[in-house]
Amino acid sequence: MEKKLKDYGVLENDIFPIIEKLMVEGFLNEKRFASAFASGKFRYKKWGRKRIINEMKRKGLSDELIDSGLSVLSQEEYTKTLDDLLTKKWKLLERKVDKDDYDSLMAAKQKLVNYALQKGYENDIIWERMKAIVKN
Repeated sequence: MEKKLKDYGVLENDIFPIIEKLMVEGFLNEKRFASAFASGKFRYKKWGRKRIINEMKRKGLSDELIDSGLSVLSQEEYTKTLDDLLTKKWKLLERKVDKDDYDSLMAAKQKLVNYALQKGYENDIIWERMKAIVKN
């Protein structure tokens, strides 16, 4: 917020009182930001917990705020979203796979895992859900 105010040309002496007033009146609330950030990145960008955590740390949020933000994500919705991502990606990969060629199949599975890891999902959940989706 401080950087934004500087960008708008607010004088250095006026920045802290403005931020303090915004916090007192509830316009600046880190807990609300953490929840909105986690919820938004999950719902719109389909990011997993690991990626959300990394981005929140980059923004300088404390571990308590990160935990608070992640608490808005339901496990059921999280698993369903991962299933949807894996299913959609597998359909694209499956067209290029020779199912009789073990190496080709394993390479496609590895691409699928890498895709989910890149999105920020946890390794154990990816493998568990992938077994249900990839029937080979």
